[in-house]
Amino acid sequence: MATVQWVTVKTQWCDRIGSEASLMEHRVYPDDRLPDLPAYRVTARKCSFGLECNLAGCSCQWAYTNQGYDPFERDA
Repeated sequence: MATVQWVTVKTQWCDRIGSEASLMEHRVYPDDRLPDLPAYRVTARKCSFGLECNLAGCSCQWAYTNQGYDPFERDA
C-alpha cells in the first residue's frame, strides 16, 4: 500500500494575506522502491491559505482566482 501525505515544500511571507504561507505538495510514496522510478509522485499542490484567500477575493493562482500571479515564484 502506498503512503500519501501533504508535504510543505516552501514557506514565505505573503503580502496579500499579511502572514506566512506554505506551498504544499500531495505526494504518493510507493511501498517498494524500484530503481527506475522516482521516490514519489506529486498529485496536487496547494497553498495553506488558498481557501481563505479565495473567499476573501485575493487574486492569486493558489486561490484559483488569477493564474498569472504566483507569489511563490517571485523568489524562486
